[in-house]
Amino acid sequence: MSLLETLGTDLETPIIASDLEGTLTSGETWRGLSAFLEAHGRKRDYDAFMRRHLLDYLGAKIGVIPKRHFQNRWISDLPQLFKGETLEQFCEVASWVAEHELLPKSRRSPLSELEAAKKGGARVILVSGTYQPVLEAFAHHFGFEAIGTPLELVNDRLTGRLAGPVNVGAIKCSSLQAQIGMVALHHAYGDTLSDVPMLMAARKAVVVTGNDLSLERLAKQRGWRTLE
Repeated sequence: MSLLETLGTDLETPIIASDLEGTLTSGETWRGLSAFLEAHGRKRDYDAFMRRHLLDYLGAKIGVIPKRHFQNRWISDLPQLFKGETLEQFCEVASWVAEHELLPKSRRSPLSELEAAKKGGARVILVSGTYQPVLEAFAHHFGFEAIGTPLELVNDRLTGRLAGPVNVGAIKCSSLQAQIGMVALHHAYGDTLSDVPMLMAARKAVVVTGNDLSLERLAKQRGWRTLE
């Protein structure tokens, strides 16, 4: 049964939420930002950032530091490389990352379902730990909404800090709920265990396989649909 068929004939506009990285694209924002800096003569800045985080990276690699803890710190610290830029300037960076990293590595199977659902009248919202401007740049290509990790601005310039928590795990559900209010979530798409709170909040969950065996086992237990 297609996604459109499962949406039914509810009077409410169906709302579909989806994770981004690993779910709709195999691209990664941090790789895109690294490539941007290298392409614009700032490879040394990124290399210095890498050296400062090398011990944490190795700790996460061998399991001494929880992987999610390392990822959240990485997401929190990476904007320091763009401190002082205007929002407009960083939006240009975000567009570059979407064009060169995220869109070329799109996963057509889940994306085509979301595109078809939007054409059928559904409201599609991407909910991700990716920075808000980057998520918006990707979502814009498909006419989707975006709820990402916010960047702190003072006088329209990036401070190098986040304006809120990294938008992952249970935070995704909170930020999504704030956007849609009391309307029920019809479908949710995800690819790792951190997406489980959002998947469980939906009437129907869809798991994109290949990234997290634990989530795939859970999907089998719960009877959630999977996409390879």
